[in-house]
Amino acid sequence: MEARKASVALTYNGVDAPAPASFTYEDVASGSSDSVSLGMTDRDRKWIGPWFPVKGDTLQPTIHTENWEQDGQSRDFPCGTFHVDDFSFSGGPPLQMRLEALAVPTDSSFKTTERTVTYEDATLQEIGQEIADRAGVVLFYEAPTVSIARAEQSNQTDCDFYNGLVKLYGLALKIYNDKLVVFSEATYESRSIKTTLTEADFEPNWTWNTKQIGTYTGIKYQYTNSDKNKTFTVEAGGGDRILTSNAAADNLTEATAIALAALNEANKGTTTMSVTLKAALGLIATDCVNIAGLGKLSGKYFIDKVTHNIGSGYKMGLTLRKVEQRFTEATNVSSSPAEGK
Repeated sequence: MEARKASVALTYNGVDAPAPASFTYEDVASGSSDSVSLGMTDRDRKWIGPWFPVKGDTLQPTIHTENWEQDGQSRDFPCGTFHVDDFSFSGGPPLQMRLEALAVPTDSSFKTTERTVTYEDATLQEIGQEIADRAGVVLFYEAPTVSIARAEQSNQTDCDFYNGLVKLYGLALKIYNDKLVVFSEATYESRSIKTTLTEADFEPNWTWNTKQIGTYTGIKYQYTNSDKNKTFTVEAGGGDRILTSNAAADNLTEATAIALAALNEANKGTTTMSVTLKAALGLIATDCVNIAGLGKLSGKYFIDKVTHNIGSGYKMGLTLRKVEQRFTEATNVSSSPAEGK
């Protein structure tokens, strides 16, 4: 078999740049932006001269592999567009530069400017579009329509506010390639597995963990909306580990969605695994894999994060959580006049 090879081709501000000496790419399913970290060798001292980075510079790395899964195979994996957020130099010789970049423009107000805004009679998609327009990025909405009577952004950045709002209704936000991507993790969890992995694929020191504390068999939600003079009650599940919630809602439909989302979010990540393996081409965050041959540890797992590391070789770290049964229906839903009114 021909020797496996992995390298990174780098475009910097639209121009081909030298390949990094080391490269890490974190591909996350939701909750934060994708990111890259590059180690550059500055033998010609150009990075401290005419190529000196500026925060906000754009870079586009592509992972290139040869003979990885079979002889003669050549594959490219574009990682997306990133913007320089942080960089540093250290002495040599030769000089070394460490460059950190994020998938969201660092010069946008998305992650920095705190705002106070009230959104009324809008959908989650419409609110996201307004926020994406302010950040100068694209909104990709791949989720059911969520109608929101009123949402208040109070001294929050657009990033923190919208990520929290999306999660409140049981959805997820991924920041990737100058895009805000809103999607249903439940939908992705239901998809077919991408591949099967066994212990033979893992490097030593992989870990598996399960917990009961912080997980629940049901929820009791109750919130009194004084403006509507209504108390909303939602119950789901049962048993003796009951989550309580009183998050604000404007109607019973909102209350039900919020209650179910809170219960499923609390139970997400009950069972987790962390493994490192020789890079499995094509695996991305949000994929599902089958873990086999590990007895009661086996099963269907959702990929929360993929960490690509390229230096002396090409390794891939996977952060996984077991796909759990979700609560999709409430057992008791009611709206009643607020007490004392």
